[in-house]
Amino acid sequence: MRKHLSSALLRSLALIALALPLLVSCVKDDAPASSTDTVPSRNISSGEISTPEWNVSPDYDYSSSMTAVVDVDLMQTFPDLTPAEWQVDTADLLGAFAGEECVGVVKVKPTDGLFFLFITVPTSSEEDIALRYYSTRLHNIFQADIVLHFENGARLGSVNDPLKPVFTN
Repeated sequence: MRKHLSSALLRSLALIALALPLLVSCVKDDAPASSTDTVPSRNISSGEISTPEWNVSPDYDYSSSMTAVVDVDLMQTFPDLTPAEWQVDTADLLGAFAGEECVGVVKVKPTDGLFFLFITVPTSSEEDIALRYYSTRLHNIFQADIVLHFENGARLGSVNDPLKPVFTN
């Protein structure tokens, strides 16, 4: 009996350990939302955006998942920067938003540059989901060129064929 409980406990812990990297900052406290939940502050002296505090409610019942890579159109915002000078950083964030509410946020997987995003919403109704990408190297938030239509249980992209939205400023 004891051996059976130990192996069941180990399996449960292993599943939790696998799921944790999918969720970053997915805790919402009971305090009123501050302006940093959706709108990052600007450093006035340098004009750079500080790391946003995108938070997701853990209480939502409807979800979908997405595997994506980030493609940033640098010409609009940083015309002097070459793609070789820019790369995804392990502290970068990919966020999913229903209106201004953050419904998913994750950091990049450092080994292959993939983002494994888990999106959760409060109702089963189909919602439009916008994607935002925060670059820690560029201190900038970029908006995706596409809007996703949320469907409960949907899986967008895969490791072999990730979603490839283009982000602009």
